[in-house]
Amino acid sequence: FSHVHPRTQVPVVAILVFGTLMAVLALIFDLEALVQFLSIGTLLAYTFVAASVIVLRFQRGKSQALNPPSESEHAPPLSAETIGASEPKEYESFSDKLNLVSKEKAKSQREPGQLRAIFDPYLDFLSDFYPGEVVTVAVIILMVSALCLCSILVFGRNQLHLPTWSFSLLIVLFSLAFVVSLVLISVHEQQKKSQTFQLPLVPLTPALSILLNIYLMLKLNYMTWLRFSVWLIAGLLVYFGYGIWHSKENLREAQGHTISARYVVFPSSSLEETVQTVQPSMQPSQGLDETVEGEEAKR
Repeated sequence: FSHVHPRTQVPVVAILVFGTLMAVLALIFDLEALVQFLSIGTLLAYTFVAASVIVLRFQRGKSQALNPPSESEHAPPLSAETIGASEPKEYESFSDKLNLVSKEKAKSQREPGQLRAIFDPYLDFLSDFYPGEVVTVAVIILMVSALCLCSILVFGRNQLHLPTWSFSLLIVLFSLAFVVSLVLISVHEQQKKSQTFQLPLVPLTPALSILLNIYLMLKLNYMTWLRFSVWLIAGLLVYFGYGIWHSKENLREAQGHTISARYVVFPSSSLEETVQTVQPSMQPSQGLDETVEGEEAKR
């Protein structure tokens, strides 16, 4: 299927096979049912893509992941009150100086997924979590609240026959949960802007996409959901039975581990912390063998 024609530069075999398959499906099945079946798969894929955009925007990039930070940067950022309460007035030992520099560095350098410095006085309890942890939980709450909100809008009047007061109350509660989760995501640091294209207005644009996609999916009939559930279960069985165990991405990440060492230096009477990546040597220790042979010759 991956063979590309040398003159037209297109995968001819894949086009012919899947084009014939689509033509047979269009001939056998009802056109409206086929369109709805394709629509629910596309909408669900776009929903997960929008959620992934939010999660990945608040995580470290690949370039930062290749150079792992020190232990002080990995720790959750300390609040201003904690720093002020534990800061010693006089440096009594080397460990006091090192602890002070680690706190100041964690306060000044914010990596993606950490709470923004401007919100520290108001949302200090969020700084106790690891970078990206609050964002991931907020995305889950956002998707659940969007699903509940759209369900009330679609089925609340006709199928559920809710009274007006309960219908309005549920709309307000789920809308409030949606907005609160959106605010929790927004108060964290994002990745720095790169030269390539990035989706603007994150997390607002993906959140609206999730809400609209779920609403359109719930508008489809129950037979479409039944067919989709069967194919979804089959796809999950294939993924967890074969795909996850033969993933090239997992093999690439397993081979990319490096050994890091931390050094503390004191240039011009100042305390700084640097991280140096150390690659294990693949060459045989020839010098050690020559030293051992020389000692045996002397004996």
